[in-house]
Amino acid sequence: MRFPLRRTVDAPAAADDAAPPPPRPPRGRPAAAYAGVLDGRHLWLAIDAAPGSLALRETDSGDVVSLRSEVDDDDPAYRSIRVDLAGLAGASYDAVLVPGSGGRARPVWISPLPHDSLVRTPVSEDGRYRWDLGRLDDGTLRLTRVEQPETVLLRRVGLAGDSFVLTTDPVPEPVLTLVGDTGSLLERPMSPTRDGLLEATLSLADLSLADLPPDVPAETRVLVGGLPVRRRRHDLSRPGIGVILPALFDGDREAARVRVTPDGLLGVWLDQRTGGAA
Repeated sequence: MRFPLRRTVDAPAAADDAAPPPPRPPRGRPAAAYAGVLDGRHLWLAIDAAPGSLALRETDSGDVVSLRSEVDDDDPAYRSIRVDLAGLAGASYDAVLVPGSGGRARPVWISPLPHDSLVRTPVSEDGRYRWDLGRLDDGTLRLTRVEQPETVLLRRVGLAGDSFVLTTDPVPEPVLTLVGDTGSLLERPMSPTRDGLLEATLSLADLSLADLPPDVPAETRVLVGGLPVRRRRHDLSRPGIGVILPALFDGDREAARVRVTPDGLLGVWLDQRTGGAA
């Protein structure tokens, strides 16, 4: 039988700036297929199928904490868990696979984590800490508790005529302060609501009194009782793009807009190009 002649073509030379191939886990290391703390409280972790059970090893003491998953592990291609992290008191933990035979726990390896993700781990429900997922130099997946500064929880934000209406949890000193680079710009008392919260309004007339230099758009921060105001369940690294927040207009010009920082804290952007927000 005759076969047609095949022409061979030399492969093009690799470009000097070509991206290096992705790293591969060392032989014998369990490899993570997915890891995340999407709601600030639960760890979702899946590794390529391997015998044993997933656990966390506290980095300070070396103690291994067994994990009880809230979901069934029903995919034969992976070993996966979803566990509540609320009961963990340590500062950091390494993900490990404990062999069924009771041998030495093996650290879970993970590919380099993206640095430009639009999604971030939100803070815990009480706002006191956040769990960060990181990768050590040897590829080990590490879970770290990051303590957060004290904040006040934002409950509602909206519009009423030409005013922003901000509602927060109660604080001992019910005063809303607008703060810029040079310090306090504006203070307004807050009133109790029927549901036990605090409410304040910021109108265009109020914002025009802020002591800001003219012709320069300004980013300001909102404090309540001297504390930053935190957005609930904040999980975006660029909230200005993904979150629609209310704005005030002076004619056809946008004069002010509520903003959220990458850390989930509340602020107000002011357009001072005509000498004031109003």
